[in-house]
Amino acid sequence: MKLKCKLLILIGLMDLGGHCNAQLNLVSNPSFEDTLMCLYTGVGGISQCENWYSCKYSPDYWTDCSQIDIVPNTGPSYQFPHSGNKMIGIATYATQLASQGVNREIAGINLIQNTISGNTYYFSMFINQAYSKYPWVCQLATNRIGVKLTNSNYTPLNPVPINNIADYYDTTYHIDTAQWVKISGSFISNGSFSKLMIGNFFDDAHTDTMNLDNDSLTYQYAAAYYFIDDVCLSTDSLYAATWTGIKENQLNLNTITFFPNPATSSITIKGISSQFSQYRIIDVKGKVLLKQNFKLNSANSLNIDITSLPSNMYIIQFVSANEIISKKFLKSD
Repeated sequence: MKLKCKLLILIGLMDLGGHCNAQLNLVSNPSFEDTLMCLYTGVGGISQCENWYSCKYSPDYWTDCSQIDIVPNTGPSYQFPHSGNKMIGIATYATQLASQGVNREIAGINLIQNTISGNTYYFSMFINQAYSKYPWVCQLATNRIGVKLTNSNYTPLNPVPINNIADYYDTTYHIDTAQWVKISGSFISNGSFSKLMIGNFFDDAHTDTMNLDNDSLTYQYAAAYYFIDDVCLSTDSLYAATWTGIKENQLNLNTITFFPNPATSSITIKGISSQFSQYRIIDVKGKVLLKQNFKLNSANSLNIDITSLPSNMYIIQFVSANEIISKKFLKSD
């Protein structure tokens, strides 16, 4: 099995919304929206989520562009992402009959900036418990979901040790299978660290479980599995506490016009707000083909050269510090 703030932050000292350094989200691609390539299924596919990778076992990547298990109809449960169209999923516990050994799926990402020793960091993310009996037996809930800083290059072949140590962990059970729940906390970094990991870093003896069905038979083969979305790490407590991810803005969406559409060599976009400063062109499989920072011209419009694109349908996304909007266009010969 396997397990947003979206990548709406420029790598630099200030974010696009004019916030100061303290308000920078250190997590790139925090809402999991940037995809390297869509797989047949999201199972074990976190490596196809830009900047994210596995530090232990096989976290999952659930998207709207897979061929099967397309959100919201994922393998472990029916669930829409908290924001956008993508999310990841991790197993935080499994019984010994379900999986031998300490089953923990740990997702990792390189931070935009290293943490500073002695500084306080504020963390938040949204989680949702998966529930299903077949083909996935996801009927357990756990506590101890949290985060851990590291400089080590952990992989499934060199996994992070489950040693009952985390920089922050949540002590409560999370059993809401319908609504997304935000968990948040703070910790002091005890060094300069370049990577963040998410999961359960505690062994079975230090992890409490709850059987949602109170069924002793299915419990023997069950696991605890959680969807994760909209991750934030910041030195600003208010920024982390109010982070909710990037929502599609229908008002802005309705003001944007394209011409020509279909287009052959270039497209001109009008009606886009000056708060947007990056566009991405994505193919129907979810692969990012073009990505460019931009400034509107004197006519408050944007011209994009698309001669390098084959004839096909594409999605163009416009990115700001606090939202993302998407529109479709057709490239023709």
